[in-house]
Amino acid sequence: MYESFYGLKEKPFDLHPDPDYLFMSQGHDNAYTHLEYAIAENKGFVIITGEIGSGKTTLINYFLHKIPQDIVVGLINNTFASHNNFIKMICQEFELDVDGKDKVEMLDLLYGFLIKRFAEKKRVVLIIDEAQHLTPEAMEEIRMISNLEAEKHYLIQMILAGQPELKYKLHRKNLEQFAQRVTVHCHLGGMGLDETASYIRHRLKMAGAKDLDIFENQAIEAIQAYSSGIPRLINILCDTALVYGYADGMKVIGKKGIEDVIQAREAGGMFSSATDEKDPLPATPGRSISIEQVEDRLRSMEQRISLIESMIDSMSRSINMLTGNRSERDAIVIELFKMLKDGIDSRINTLADFSRFKKTMEDGGKTSQADESDNSRPFVLWFKRKKKGT
Repeated sequence: MYESFYGLKEKPFDLHPDPDYLFMSQGHDNAYTHLEYAIAENKGFVIITGEIGSGKTTLINYFLHKIPQDIVVGLINNTFASHNNFIKMICQEFELDVDGKDKVEMLDLLYGFLIKRFAEKKRVVLIIDEAQHLTPEAMEEIRMISNLEAEKHYLIQMILAGQPELKYKLHRKNLEQFAQRVTVHCHLGGMGLDETASYIRHRLKMAGAKDLDIFENQAIEAIQAYSSGIPRLINILCDTALVYGYADGMKVIGKKGIEDVIQAREAGGMFSSATDEKDPLPATPGRSISIEQVEDRLRSMEQRISLIESMIDSMSRSINMLTGNRSERDAIVIELFKMLKDGIDSRINTLADFSRFKKTMEDGGKTSQADESDNSRPFVLWFKRKKKGT
């Protein structure tokens, strides 16, 4: 739409995790260095965490393009599967025939595959994206697979990437053995103002722009303030601002253009400032939880759901470009609506829990110790998930 108007060969702020567009911020460079170190030193478990849209998947795709040829790589991103099917998924990723085999037979098949690759002096790496969705049972099975060793060398290395919830899962007592096997961990956060400016100009350059100053400095400051330097949020803001600028005939995007985008998206309930996202203090024995803290966390969750809805909307518009096959396109549409439904259901359930909790607070003024230890209560989990260092 706006490409020719701004002298671009393609859209610079597309949401797809294209490794060609990866901008090596300090955080991304640090994470990539950790990945290289883990592979070179044959480390067992590697954990990469980061906020939604921080560029974890893009970094992984970039890593896959750079990985040495003597390494066999498997990639799993459907982490919603039950733990009973997880071994099967791993085997299938390495193209092993699991038809008619039970779990024990599949484990034996996988072990034979790993031994064969080891004899060929090839290493095997399994990358699990969106790992925050793994069940404790699936994570325990992953740990057991990692126990397969030969001559003091790991037969398989595991790289798990996910949202900060992955870190919180590893704090659970029942995953203590898993956490102890993590040898490398790094976290992707937001970028500062200078890196945000460099990120925007980098993507414009990759898209063929001759003028890298399409966004004024004050506009970039506004973008960084609203996005907290999260790449996906920056992309959403910049892409929409270019659409608005094209419609208004503006060759240069100023601060007002960014503010107009923010205002329009907030009015539509599709975007909220990432700087508003704050985690309340966790619930601990002897300390009550205020209604204000619960409301802050509720708003934080709603911001994330809104972002997911925005992503789904963008993905829906891109379906026709992804495939011309009607049946495949329909399958994608159905999957997108399932994601949207899950987000809406989560919001409804959370609002119901919040309503009950608010009534409890109004009646007693604080939660009971029993409530604080009830991990089945979503709002209690929120308070136990304070983001240390994020």
